[in-house]
Amino acid sequence: MTVVRFTATALYRAPAARVFDVLTDWPRQSGWVPATVVHRLPGPVAAPGERFVGRTGLGPLAFDDDMLVTGRRAPAAGRAGRVEIVKTGRLLGGSVSIGVRDVGDGWTQVDWTEHVVPRPALLAWAAAAAGPLGALAGRWGFELVLRAARADVEDAEDAGDAGDAGDAGDVVGGGGGAVPPRA
Repeated sequence: MTVVRFTATALYRAPAARVFDVLTDWPRQSGWVPATVVHRLPGPVAAPGERFVGRTGLGPLAFDDDMLVTGRRAPAAGRAGRVEIVKTGRLLGGSVSIGVRDVGDGWTQVDWTEHVVPRPALLAWAAAAAGPLGALAGRWGFELVLRAARADVEDAEDAGDAGDAGDAGDVVGGGGGAVPPRA
């Protein structure tokens, strides 16, 4: 079985709870993920059991990425937040884990990890043939998505104490050892 694994990491100058709320408002992601519209399916919202679909494509060339939230814990004082998702679609299976934690001095770190399992044999073959390029493309793509989310995080931040919004959304490659930039 072919599995494409990657982690994208970003730093935001905003409270962890706010970053978590913005990133897990699934339909809001339609504004960040290119050529994709995300909508919730009937059922629970902001809780395990929540289901949503990202439809990606142009015109008739599109596919659905069906997802089910299996775990959700919002960040709180001294505790990181995390949401766990299972991909249940016909084309893409696997899992997503989004971790959100306060790293001090008003900074929040996001680690977005995906384990993508291409389901049709031809798609799995193409992913295997691409080797590490699939993971690199996934990481790079989601770093761009996290950077695009910056405007929504800042807009949410502007509703409260804005802080230094110019530093929000710094993306750090690879997933590990991210340190807030020095002033």
